[in-house]
Amino acid sequence: MSAIEGSATSHPAVASAPSTSLRKDAVGTGDIVFFVVAAAAPLSGVVLGFPVIVATGNGVGAPGAYLVATAVLLVFAVGYTAMSRRVVSAGGFFAYIAHGLGLPAGLGAATLAILSYGLVQLGMYGAFGVYVADASARYLGGSPPWWVWAFLAMALCLFLGVRRVEVGAKLLGIALVLETSVIVVLDVAILVTGGASGAGPGGLSALPFAPAVVFSGAVGIAVMFAHAAFIGFEATAIYGQEARDPRRTVPRATYIAITTMGVFFAASTALIINGFGTSAATEVATASTERFAFLAIERYLGHLVSDAAAALIITSVFAALLAFHNSVARYLHAMGRHGVAWGWLGTTHGTRKSPYAACLVQTLFAAVGVAAFVVFDRDPFRELFVWATGLGAIGIIALQAMTSVAVVAFFRRAGGGEGVLRTWVAPVLSGIGLFAFLALALVNFSALVGTDDPAMVITMNVLLWGTAAAGVARAVHLRRARPAAYESARVAVTHPVDGREN
Repeated sequence: MSAIEGSATSHPAVASAPSTSLRKDAVGTGDIVFFVVAAAAPLSGVVLGFPVIVATGNGVGAPGAYLVATAVLLVFAVGYTAMSRRVVSAGGFFAYIAHGLGLPAGLGAATLAILSYGLVQLGMYGAFGVYVADASARYLGGSPPWWVWAFLAMALCLFLGVRRVEVGAKLLGIALVLETSVIVVLDVAILVTGGASGAGPGGLSALPFAPAVVFSGAVGIAVMFAHAAFIGFEATAIYGQEARDPRRTVPRATYIAITTMGVFFAASTALIINGFGTSAATEVATASTERFAFLAIERYLGHLVSDAAAALIITSVFAALLAFHNSVARYLHAMGRHGVAWGWLGTTHGTRKSPYAACLVQTLFAAVGVAAFVVFDRDPFRELFVWATGLGAIGIIALQAMTSVAVVAFFRRAGGGEGVLRTWVAPVLSGIGLFAFLALALVNFSALVGTDDPAMVITMNVLLWGTAAAGVARAVHLRRARPAAYESARVAVTHPVDGREN
């Protein structure tokens, strides 16, 4: 019996267990956009990722690299959102890949997704601790160690994760408006003055978008880091069960999130480059990578705004932490609910309908990760943040690429009138683009994870791909040793194909 046929079978565990249901109609398009854009931490992307592209990638062609990433992801969204109208699940990549390629591939995707998002979140805890400790030492004269702040952020994420999902959405919305406002004001200041030319808007250069410049230098590194700036947008689908009218809300939120981030990153980075001048920007970024964006803010808006931006980095990173906390919790919840992991993970709070069990477990995992870096006295930024977020980014690119394949496979079997553009052309094109991104990431692995130590590189690859293989092996073992349990889980994961998950 195929996955599609099995999905038509009623599944009592899904239909009759209200204690496993997430809260329906809790969030709208705007709420979901806040969740996924906050995960990308726009201010952090401009402060941390963008200078690296200018310094080590394609130089002043960095804005064009963001446009390339935007184009590929918008094409990916065509097939992704077509499937979101047919599959409404908190399982995200897990559910989509299971529908298209079978439960073993789906479970491999689930374990890889949990590891990848968990790694990005773990790295963010390191960055958060460092930023708060530095700010406390600078403005208050002293600070507890970085890990104290990391554990406090962890506790707050757990509290908000267990609360109703819309509470977190409102907080993320506030944080997002604050952090992006600083960069928008900087953009306006450079636009009005004409940047380094001083000749007004007419003095701005379009060189950052010239194809010869965009595809120069180490363009692989540039595109790889530009794509990493969008990580989190694909989480729109995991809120489908909690969304109002998910078949419209999820696609709308996906397109808005990708377009908003693409325009923001491309326009802002082009203007900042003009702020230094196209002939000087690469030199400044190379000499002052960590201070590059702050130097632009100081030059055009003054020290006070630069200090405010430094403080808003903290809220930016925390917003990303909360967004990734929600993503990991929903993957764990989906696995528990569908019988492929510890069943308790699938339970929800009796009144708030939040995935409290999954929130607790993933917070425990994060705590163990942070504690390990404390015990072994590793650097929270240059090691924890860089290693974890880089490795997580590679895993997420792989998941997106496999989802493109799953979309084609799913619609070939299911049909459904979505049209050949949405179900074949766009997924194939996005798959080509995303597998190219994955190849670039693997070729430039050391640059992305921040280490060329052979032992660390091997360890990271074993961890990443071994985790995915363990998920596949779990499904294969279940199919052989407990075929009835496997069939029950397969039906649960693929139920329903066309309808809202209960």
